[in-house]
Amino acid sequence: DVSKWQQDIDFNALKEAGVEFVFIRVGSSSGINGENYLDSKFIQNISNANAVGIPVGIYFYSYANTYKRAVSDALWVIDKIKDYKVDLNIAFDWENWNSFNDFDLSFFGLTNMAKRFMDTVKDAGYDAMLYSSKTYLENIWMSVDYPVWLAHYTKNTNYAGDYSYWQICSNGKVDGINGDVDIDIRYIFIL
Repeated sequence: DVSKWQQDIDFNALKEAGVEFVFIRVGSSSGINGENYLDSKFIQNISNANAVGIPVGIYFYSYANTYKRAVSDALWVIDKIKDYKVDLNIAFDWENWNSFNDFDLSFFGLTNMAKRFMDTVKDAGYDAMLYSSKTYLENIWMSVDYPVWLAHYTKNTNYAGDYSYWQICSNGKVDGINGDVDIDIRYIFIL
């Protein structure tokens, strides 16, 4: 998964290296009640991924603290991606645990806020999912009835819940990216 932190990415090299999909950060906001902003590399990243045929998923780093803001964020994301090919899920990424009390949310309220974001994404015709780490999935989040993108930096996860994607590290190396990058595994279930 990539954002402005990976700077300029050679998507041809990614494809040649065997990268099968990429999650791209569309943007975030500047804190509670802050304005949303587009990741400075979003347009470049999604255009280049689309051009070489690498399937794309999206994530939005949220600072939402109300249902209304979560829906507004989802609508903002949908507007920003409408002109691009998005093959995979749109992930709700909320990681403000160090300042959780500042958000005036219960765990129930946080979960339902995330669900409102994902419901809005689904209603627009996209697949949605929740991104979070093992610790918070096990201790904070309640069931959202959407796929999970698990962040757990280990060789063998012992997370017992269901997940569709697994972010296994933040210091991966891939041809086409200078420096570190998060590495993810996608699980495809065949019935």
